[in-house]
Amino acid sequence: MVENNFNKTSYFFESKNCEEVNLIAKKLSSILETGDILLLKGSIGSGKSFFARSIINEYFRIFKIIEDIPSPTFSLIQTYDNIKPKVCHVDLYRMLYNSELEEMGLDNIYNNFLTIIEWPERLSKKYLEKFIQIEFMYSKKIAEERHLEISIVGIKRKNIFKCINELIKDFGGHI
Repeated sequence: MVENNFNKTSYFFESKNCEEVNLIAKKLSSILETGDILLLKGSIGSGKSFFARSIINEYFRIFKIIEDIPSPTFSLIQTYDNIKPKVCHVDLYRMLYNSELEEMGLDNIYNNFLTIIEWPERLSKKYLEKFIQIEFMYSKKIAEERHLEISIVGIKRKNIFKCINELIKDFGGHI
């Protein structure tokens, strides 16, 4: 994937457990909108699906919906149009060919959903101008601990930066 690094700001967070990762996801869910693209990077088991489910669960809680949130690992795409913003959860781990990307029609989805993409490096040559990327890394000290790097690329909405500043205050993050 080609990234637009011209207007990129990155923030680093060290979470101590899954609950903190869940709280970060909930906080971010409050400012995400239709048309936003959230890219989740990291190795298998690093927390990408957990983070995506935390965001979707928060919207379900708000709309008083009780529903399972399956991983789109095999279906590649799972949509939730019974919440606002509507969410499209994409998992590209099992995508084998670039032609599959075209068949998915992601370009048509971006404008109508909050799009959460796991394994965005498989987007190949697709160019995204505006997105939030979260990279999940294991801690070398504690098994449950994760390090998150949140990068904002091409987005200038004040509420996003206000949310990031609150996360820095709450979780001790830094630029």
